[in-house]
Amino acid sequence: MFKVVYIYTMFAAVTLTRGFTSQVLWCGQVRTIRTRSSTRSASVCWPKKLSRLSTSRKVSWGVCNNHKNADFGHRIDDEQDEFSETYHHDHGDVVVSSKTTSSTSASSLEGLVPGANEGFFVVKVYKTDPSSDFDLKEIETMVEANERDRLELSPKNITVPLALMLLDPDEYPSRSRARKACRKANIMIHRGPLRTDGSGNDEKTVFDSEKCLRARVGDRVFPGDVLAKQVRMGMGGFPVLNHKKPPFDLPVIYEDDHFAIVNKPAGVVVYAQRKGGHGVMTVRAALPFAVQPSKVGTYSTLRRPQPVHRLDKPTSGLLVIAKTKPAMVHLSHQFRDRKVKKTYMAIVNGIPQEPVETTISSKEAYGMGVDVDPDGTQSWQLIDHPLDEKSAVTIWRSVKYTKSLVAEDNYVTLIELKPKTGRYHQLRRHMAWVCQRPLVGDTEYDGGGTTAMQLRGRGLFLCSNRVTLEHPFYTSIEEEADRKNRDMLWTAPDGKVMVTASIGLPEKFESFMMHEEERYE
Repeated sequence: MFKVVYIYTMFAAVTLTRGFTSQVLWCGQVRTIRTRSSTRSASVCWPKKLSRLSTSRKVSWGVCNNHKNADFGHRIDDEQDEFSETYHHDHGDVVVSSKTTSSTSASSLEGLVPGANEGFFVVKVYKTDPSSDFDLKEIETMVEANERDRLELSPKNITVPLALMLLDPDEYPSRSRARKACRKANIMIHRGPLRTDGSGNDEKTVFDSEKCLRARVGDRVFPGDVLAKQVRMGMGGFPVLNHKKPPFDLPVIYEDDHFAIVNKPAGVVVYAQRKGGHGVMTVRAALPFAVQPSKVGTYSTLRRPQPVHRLDKPTSGLLVIAKTKPAMVHLSHQFRDRKVKKTYMAIVNGIPQEPVETTISSKEAYGMGVDVDPDGTQSWQLIDHPLDEKSAVTIWRSVKYTKSLVAEDNYVTLIELKPKTGRYHQLRRHMAWVCQRPLVGDTEYDGGGTTAMQLRGRGLFLCSNRVTLEHPFYTSIEEEADRKNRDMLWTAPDGKVMVTASIGLPEKFESFMMHEEERYE
């Protein structure tokens, strides 16, 4: 069976033929790609309005994004910059052509084909040939014999996940990936072929809304059906909420259409526990009231903004929030790969020792990948002590000593910590177990001694006050129009756009140290 698959997505104008070598127009260059063996062809076109082009070579080129909403359906209209390729295969010649236009609007949804779900729009289209059967031999390589019998597969009837694997094996290399796309409402079925627009052009580009439905895992695909990938686009608002604004403030330190950084107060959890109990007293519940919705047309927005990582309930400070799915994936990978550089401030009970054998220079600390000025003159302490049988590394230094009547050594110490790894309660355990100087207010690791009990009562003195990470979308600082945000953006030597956000020392830190010093005097 020979199928032609038309894909309207984000980044390039591409024509592919599986099993043959084809030329691809990519950022102004013609490149050769050899695809896997199969009698299948695909035409790929990424709408420029959703694209993220390289800053080193921004070009105008093929874009299929002039989708017009007509009375008779939703039309994929092609107007300018025509290009065409002809390929040969066992079934004869086939011409795969695509006409494109470079007119775009990054802030509007006008012209995009609406999906089957509210707020979703089509970004990829896969067409199957109504005159040909599905290739069961290829399907046999994807599922076991007993599974084929259970699914009752035939040359004219297969499941949506298998169809996705046949049509786009790069994006859907496994059934689990295809099923996940269905469960997330990212796949739409158009029953039967698309229609012509009535203008005399024989190309079928019109979606009939009455034939469109959200694809479920168990839905069937027949020859001639059209599958489409649909994603949520920014609509300029959040869904209607069924709860009131939580009774705490969540200051926004940095925000754009893709992600935000907020200042989490101490005593508030990021997510509610599985069994509940927190009600609306969570960061997740407060986010729709704190951050702004992404602009209309922002690609693949999340239904609601989501935290990318966690801070413990008693810890305050900077928390990274994703507003789009690509940002969530990109930022999550940065945390997983330890590319995010974090800085914490804390107050410990007593004066922590700083042995010569664990002292390192600023240049050495910088070489370990933490956020330190390599030319700085400060010395740092290195803790390389496994936790839970896993490597755990913390770099820290003392910043200020304050006299106290009740603390160990009659001092409390303000320290700066830079974790290289992110183990459970790493900073708290390292200071309590390795340095023998637990954090003030740490009811879990302070030992419960006399001095520790006298310093309790005002919560944990630990704050995440600085974070540096790669921007998940921008390729140039010029893409950010907000002057306040630009002050936090900078370009790394490798050309990546970086974000550094910071906050001052929490007020309770200052008042606590002042109170301890006054009591001592």
